[in-house]
Amino acid sequence: MNEHRLRFVCLSALLVFSFTAGNASADENNPDNTRLLQKRVEQLEAIIAELPDFSAEPFLDSSPSVSQLHFGGYGELHYNHLDQAGRDVRLLDLHRMVLFVGYDYSETARFVSELEVEHVLVSSGARGAVELEQVYIELDLHESLQMQTGVLLMPLGIINERHEPPVFYGVERPVVEQTIIPTTWYGAGIKFAQHFSNGLSYDVMISEGLKTEDPTGNPAAEPFNLKKGKQKASFADAFDPAFTGRLVFRGVQGLELSAYTQYQPDLDQSAEDSYADEAILLGGHAVYQRGNFSSRLLYARWNVEGEAAKAAGKDIQEGGYAEFVWRANESWGLFVRQSAWSQTEGIDARQSDLGFNYYPYPDIAFKVDYQLQNDDAGNSDGLNLGMGYQF
Repeated sequence: MNEHRLRFVCLSALLVFSFTAGNASADENNPDNTRLLQKRVEQLEAIIAELPDFSAEPFLDSSPSVSQLHFGGYGELHYNHLDQAGRDVRLLDLHRMVLFVGYDYSETARFVSELEVEHVLVSSGARGAVELEQVYIELDLHESLQMQTGVLLMPLGIINERHEPPVFYGVERPVVEQTIIPTTWYGAGIKFAQHFSNGLSYDVMISEGLKTEDPTGNPAAEPFNLKKGKQKASFADAFDPAFTGRLVFRGVQGLELSAYTQYQPDLDQSAEDSYADEAILLGGHAVYQRGNFSSRLLYARWNVEGEAAKAAGKDIQEGGYAEFVWRANESWGLFVRQSAWSQTEGIDARQSDLGFNYYPYPDIAFKVDYQLQNDDAGNSDGLNLGMGYQF
């Protein structure tokens, strides 16, 4: 409704009101009634003059509160046709859908959040889950120094912070970054990050620590399964926080070198009946791209202290992988990856992956790969198909 139409409607309403209100039986030629009507018209016109011009701007305009709001997301669909030690497995699964919402309070203050739904169905007996992988406030303390506090991704590995499907090869994430570095790994805490003009940067973080399963009264518990010790910022015990540090160098075009460590003071979070001790993660990776070729190398190792861990053969947990990619053009990329890892002494897992990604659009990827595992890895061989996107 534009301004002229609004004026007409308001004047019409006032005329109807004026002729029907007040002394309805008064003489219509009475000079007092005429003056009263004229006064009311003048009052309404003064009110209308103060109204905004609704025809000049849309109701939802580009106000700062709207332009500072950011929205995005990613997701992936998987099909697995595997022979798992003689058992035929065929699964179709919408593995995850993630929605991102951010807001810029100013040029130096931001809000970031990610809501994830896994495996579609979240109900009793279902395998799905709803998680908030990131919810934090970021402040620029200096031109190159930021502080983040809230629920944060651990600054570890290659894909823990960047795992949108179009940015990595293969339907499933690299197995070493699912086991030794338990991606996606997040927790509540505070982090400081600084970047220098020479390509060097660092991150330091204090966060909730791991709390592994308590075997007291539960023989089936796995006190040295570090992946199961993630507390995910949900009523997390915080007696023994974790300390994480990372150093990254990107000063040469196409090259990224990174080293990182995490110290877990007590894997049982100071339980009354102690069942685990401290653990230290050491790791690093190199990513290099030159023309149509790129490579990724990663190694990570946990040292889990204590006689119980040593007796269980879990005191050293380590793994690494090498990946090589040939990007034929903007639409096609071929890759091969070799992974090796061990979480228990004497059990040495191996996996080989070969496949390709097809990009009909830069942020959409269709994936095909074939995997081969040895017996220690589970002897799961077969075909994987996937679709992934980001926006």
